[in-house]
Amino acid sequence: MPANRHSLRSLALATPILLFSAAIVAGQEATVQKLIERGSLDEAVQKAEGERDNPESTYLAAQAFGKMDNGGRANEEYSRLRERGEEDWKAIGESGAALVGGNVDEAMAAANRAVSANGGNPYAHYQVGVVASRQQNFAQAAEAFGRSVQAKPDLAYAHYYAGLANQRIKQIPKMSEHFEAFMRLAPDAPERAGVAAILRTLRPR
Repeated sequence: MPANRHSLRSLALATPILLFSAAIVAGQEATVQKLIERGSLDEAVQKAEGERDNPESTYLAAQAFGKMDNGGRANEEYSRLRERGEEDWKAIGESGAALVGGNVDEAMAAANRAVSANGGNPYAHYQVGVVASRQQNFAQAAEAFGRSVQAKPDLAYAHYYAGLANQRIKQIPKMSEHFEAFMRLAPDAPERAGVAAILRTLRPR
C-alpha cells in the first residue's frame, strides 16, 4: 500500500510538469504560419497583430484575411508592408494591394519587382504565384510556388498551390510531390481531405 501511495504521489507531481511542458511545446509551434496551416485564421491574425515588426507575419495575416474573404482587412496588412523600408516587402505589399483592387497586371509587375529586389525572399515568389494563378497562368504559378518552397521548404501552402498549379498543367509527378509535402507539413489543414482524395486516385487499387 505505501508503494502505491508513493506511485500515486509521483504521478500527481509529474502531471502538472508534463502539462506545462506540453504547453511550452504548443506555444513554440503556434506561429502565425502554423496557425494558418491548421485553419485557425482568427488566432493567426491576432498573433500577427502582436508581431508588427515581422513582415512575414504581416504578409501571412493578409493571406489569412484573404481566406476569410475580408479584402478590406487584407488591404490594411498590405498597406503596412508598403510602408516598410525593404524594397522587396514594399513591392509585395504593393502587389497584394493591387490584387485586392482587381489590378492584376499591376500586381504582377510589383511581384516581379519584389523578386528582383530579393530573390531569396520566399514570399516574393509566393506572391508571383498568387498573381499568376489569378491570371490562370498555371505554368508560371507552378514555377513561382516551386521557387518559394526552394527558399522555404516548410511553407505548406506554397506546396499546396504548387500542387494545384501542376495539376492544371498536367505535371502529375510534381503535383503528387507537392501535395504529399503539404500533407506532411499541414496535417490539420482544411484542404487535407480534398488533397488526400486526389492522391488516392494516383495509387494503384
